[in-house]
Amino acid sequence: MEEAVIVEIKANSLDDGPGIRTVIFFKGCPLNCVWCHNPESKQKGLQLSFNSDKCIGLGACITACTENALDIKNPGFIDRNKCTLCFECVEVCHSQAFSIVGETVNLESILATVDKY
Repeated sequence: MEEAVIVEIKANSLDDGPGIRTVIFFKGCPLNCVWCHNPESKQKGLQLSFNSDKCIGLGACITACTENALDIKNPGFIDRNKCTLCFECVEVCHSQAFSIVGETVNLESILATVDKY
């Protein structure tokens, strides 16, 4: 079964070409457009994201990180060399400050979603 990593499926889009359409934003875009509105789509694969505005400082993420990629002295810092993308920090983050960018979906799921529109 074919799978892909996507950022989003956006229905009723008016921004990405003429007319109204459904747009699938795949991860791994090889282009480097200056005007890119979706820079999170450039890198292939899932990514870890942190939003400091949502962080309430409980520290559960730091405790959950077995690779010591997070530092309590520097909230929001992710040592990308240590992070294995286990996403345990996402699971324990009560405020949803940590999130996963991307979703692995199969072709049938994409087609079913697009077919609704």
